[in-house]
Amino acid sequence: MELRTIWERQKKRAIAILGCLALVLVPMIGYLSAQAKQPKQVTFTLDGVTKKVATKAKTVKEFLEERQIAVTDNDNLQPEADTKISDGINITLHTRWAIPVHVDGQTKLVQTLSRDVAGVLKDAGITLGKQDRVEPALTASLSKDSTIFVTRVSEQIVKVEERVPYQEIRKGDASLTKGQTRVLQSGQEGKVIAHYRLVTENGKQVSRELVKRDVITPKKDRIVAVGTAASVQADTSKRVVAAAGLVSRGGKVFRPKKVLNGVTLTAYSPAGGGKPVGSPGYGRTATGVKAEAGHTIAVDPKVIPLGWWVYIDGIGYRRAEDTGGAIKGHKIDVFVSTEAEAIRFGRKRNRTVYIIGPHKP
Repeated sequence: MELRTIWERQKKRAIAILGCLALVLVPMIGYLSAQAKQPKQVTFTLDGVTKKVATKAKTVKEFLEERQIAVTDNDNLQPEADTKISDGINITLHTRWAIPVHVDGQTKLVQTLSRDVAGVLKDAGITLGKQDRVEPALTASLSKDSTIFVTRVSEQIVKVEERVPYQEIRKGDASLTKGQTRVLQSGQEGKVIAHYRLVTENGKQVSRELVKRDVITPKKDRIVAVGTAASVQADTSKRVVAAAGLVSRGGKVFRPKKVLNGVTLTAYSPAGGGKPVGSPGYGRTATGVKAEAGHTIAVDPKVIPLGWWVYIDGIGYRRAEDTGGAIKGHKIDVFVSTEAEAIRFGRKRNRTVYIIGPHKP
């Protein structure tokens, strides 16, 4: 009887304890269940871009799937995919980028986690020379659409054998008459080794600079003596011509009717004749013939008769075919083709003019 009473007491005590536990555990389970359904705050960094994200995902893998982000074995994910998410966790994902690198005449597509130029080149195993250039700069940050250009720069000294042409030096010699020559020294080409600094970019020459020349064979100039003395025959001919009152000009000999000294020369063109273009008289002279450059001059008929030939020192043979209002006395207007030529001709003073006659020598 006593045993039964003890058992019943223990039973009542167990039921009381269980009741108390239920009063504590049920609210706690409900609280924990509610907490599990609340979104957790996550700091998510994707390829260097960080933002705060609320999520109900239980693991990192579920978090990425929630955002439809695929992760490959080549990517760098921290923490691992099966890590459980807690409030305030940091998740970082660096995906591999395919960065084109133009180098050595080809394009390499570099799969890399690096985000600067130097890191990509290191991942690609590309070594730069001291003078090589890179665009963008080694420290520049990259984006997914970036492209890297490597310019190979080479500098070297090249040697080239070159010929040096000789020159001809002419020296006056009074022991020789005009027209006579004598070779005093034969000419000979020289030879040098030229040193050039050659700079190439990607195999193409961009500059070539002469550094020095080493003379192998010096050049030897050709020296020619040229006669300066007048020949006896020429001098005799001049004296005969002068004695006969003749003049030798332009390769011809003539006896002038008169010699004019201190003559002033000007020039005129068809446009300067005072007649409109297209008119019947445009380009025509006072004698009715068409003015011709290298042939026609305008004169004062009282000094030089129209139709007569003259020789003008420094100009040559011309025919008096025209007149002009300003052409009086010792003045002559020389016909040229264009107004520009007339302007360049200008005004020439103190010229000697030989009046020949109606027939050219």
